[in-house]
Amino acid sequence: MTNVRPDAELADLDVPAAITRGLLLTGGPRQALFTEAAIAAAHRAEAAGIGPYPLGFLAQHVRAGGFAAALALPEPVIGEPGRTVVREWLQAAAASGADLGREHLFARWLAEVAALIELRRDAREAGSA
Repeated sequence: MTNVRPDAELADLDVPAAITRGLLLTGGPRQALFTEAAIAAAHRAEAAGIGPYPLGFLAQHVRAGGFAAALALPEPVIGEPGRTVVREWLQAAAASGADLGREHLFARWLAEVAALIELRRDAREAGSA
């Protein structure tokens, strides 16, 4: 049985640390990266005004150019709050070391966070209809 953590607990989750650990370690840390950390990241992205499209685009950029290319972007997403959040994530991912497998894994994680944001938006719209 899987433990379900409430949103209040996820609000305190250290997403950058989860990114670095999840990229370096398989098993529990990797699973936490794609579950709890992805959900917490989706909440933070939405709070910072980041939508699914910019994160999806960034995921493609990381996949094509790696951590270094993504970190070199002057504005990985529009808006200061979003830039701050995304740069923390990029720096945490880059701290795992340049490696094609980890870069693709992180790109996949960014795409998952984007998908979660999209799902949350769809659920809100369906609830208001």
